Amino acid sequence: MSCIWCRKNYPDVAFTKKAHTFPASLGGQNICENVCDSCNHYFGSPTKKGSSIEVVFKEVLNVSKYLLLHQTNSLQRGKRFKSEYFHINWNSNLISTKTRYRLTKDFQTYAGRQFRKGVFKVFLEERERIKGDALSNKYDFIREFSRYDGNDFPIYSMKPKFQWIPLSLPDIQNPCLRFPEISDELDRNFSVYEYMIMGHNFVIPTSNQIHLTIEDYQNKIRVENHPFGTELISIDKLEDLDFSFFFMQKRLK
Repeated sequence: MSCIWCRKNYPDVAFTKKAHTFPASLGGQNICENVCDSCNHYFGSPTKKGSSIEVVFKEVLNVSKYLLLHQTNSLQRGKRFKSEYFHINWNSNLISTKTRYRLTKDFQTYAGRQFRKGVFKVFLEERERIKGDALSNKYDFIREFSRYDGNDFPIYSMKPKFQWIPLSLPDIQNPCLRFPEISDELDRNFSVYEYMIMGHNFVIPTSNQIHLTIEDYQNKIRVENHPFGTELISIDKLEDLDFSFFFMQKRLK
């Protein structure tokens, strides 16, 4: 066994803990076997600046998840997401950041960086689970950023064109990634991977040279009139992701 993050092998490192690709608190059930206990612990550990990668990731996407379940009448009676960061009025779909975080200096920037790490973390572990090639050197930039907090790389979301959200209830309840042939084509031609998670269509770089190809990809989705959106939003701060589906508010009311 070789850890896809630190590249250390058994028995130099232990593999006794279950490493959920998506946080179990988000509904994730899939396990990546090639994540050592030390690296698994890292993603769930807070830093001197604030919350862990896993906490930021699941906090944001759990808001989206429970809003979608609530709107589709799929939420179990009495079950609510108890958020660390947000006050949530489920009846009016109003979301506000709790005072202690709203007044914390650079909270939005820090949380945005942690969230990006979380998206890359899920991508690489799901890639290993499904394709078994996460140890490839092409993904060293993800290890550098997500595991060792070096450098920085973007994560994008597509700005929705319409007031509707395509969704799959099983994927909301047990999130996962898939790697169909079209994903390989996007990887080869534009160094991106795109996939919908909790109602958000994310665009994830698959190369540290994404700055050379992202404009071509942007032109592609505009020319082809991509059904999920033709404009990319870079998630620099946490608030850059419309995780409460504000664009849907008129319709929800």
